[in-house]
Amino acid sequence: MIKFKGIGINLILGVLMGILFATMIMVEGYVILASREMANGLVYEIAAKDLSIFKIIAVLVFMVTIILFNTRKIKSMNLNKIGIYLILSVIGALIAAIEFIALGMTCVVKFMPDVTSYVTENYLLAMNMIYIVVLLGIAVFLLVFTLFVNKKVKYIKFLSSEVKVIKDEDFGKTIEVRGQDELAELCSSINNMSLELREKIDNEKKIEQNKNELITNVSHDLRTPLTSILGYVDLLKQNGFEDKEKFVEYISIIDERSKSLNTLINELFEYTKLNSHDIKLNYSTVEIGSLVEQLSGEYSLIFKKEGLELISEIPEEDIFVDIDIQMIVRALENLLINAKKYSVRNSQVLVKLLQESNDIVISVENKVENISQDDLDNLFERFYKVDKARKTGDSTGLGLSIVKRVVELHKGLVKAELINGVIKFKIILLVQN
Repeated sequence: MIKFKGIGINLILGVLMGILFATMIMVEGYVILASREMANGLVYEIAAKDLSIFKIIAVLVFMVTIILFNTRKIKSMNLNKIGIYLILSVIGALIAAIEFIALGMTCVVKFMPDVTSYVTENYLLAMNMIYIVVLLGIAVFLLVFTLFVNKKVKYIKFLSSEVKVIKDEDFGKTIEVRGQDELAELCSSINNMSLELREKIDNEKKIEQNKNELITNVSHDLRTPLTSILGYVDLLKQNGFEDKEKFVEYISIIDERSKSLNTLINELFEYTKLNSHDIKLNYSTVEIGSLVEQLSGEYSLIFKKEGLELISEIPEEDIFVDIDIQMIVRALENLLINAKKYSVRNSQVLVKLLQESNDIVISVENKVENISQDDLDNLFERFYKVDKARKTGDSTGLGLSIVKRVVELHKGLVKAELINGVIKFKIILLVQN
């Protein structure tokens, strides 16, 4: 409810209406007394008459009005409206006009006792006096009403000018909210619109920047294997067919570069698809422990050929989770491939599954070299590669970005930790209730 210096709007409205009704009663009292005394020519004595009965009635009406406006039913009404403010303005202006007319008439009767004879003898003078009093009352009403409404008019002009500034200069700018009425709601809506438009503009700029970076990175990563392939093809054209050893060597290199190029294109396509707006996940309920154990078993032999030992720690109890199986498998495979590439040879790679409260955590940890904290902070960025990957040329820089996007689509979290030369990747997913 609107507050005015700690006073409720119901109390303010009740007081104003009470004053209006009480004033009308007092004016009616003067009219009644005037009609009684008119025949005796004692109108000038009206101000001195005992108006106790009218005063008592006016006070009672004033109190009853305040009580009525503060009842639970009236309080439950939404008074945070411009209409209520206008009603208050009209009531205040009416009270001021009535009080002005009553005060003026009282002063005329008190200080000009012969005015009654003038009025009764001169009809034109009487009509002119009535017109003057009415016009003065209207003038007072308009003056007071304008003073009340002027505050809102100024705020509307202020809103209009600020909206123009937002439109012409800077989305993201906010306007001062005053009060709790419809104008305040409009101001809040304008602020929200301004902030949302600023966010959309920033996002569009970011998307454009990311697109340009993507084109640059893709061009660079495509150029390297293509240049290598074209170079060895030229060598084959020159003398590769005459020298069998060189032929085999060149074909092997071309095959390796072609596979690297194919991997890059596939991962780029997959990453682009994962970031499209219309992507949908095919959820199904899975016992995640069996899935992780199966993947670990499939990659165990591959790791062994690379001089690595793959160890898995899976809890005995079943843990069910709603996931897109194909996507999560892809994310876990990327983590395992990453571990195979960067692990120190003759070391262990640990795959662990555990449940923490309502979350399940899948972690892959392995011993690494030449990876700093700066690398750790950027590992999930697109096309980011550590120096070792740049030398070998067998990394696209998209694998961990795909992991991050897959986990985000599942409303999960992925993070990396580096402790004493051991890097740990953790995928955190919500367990099925």
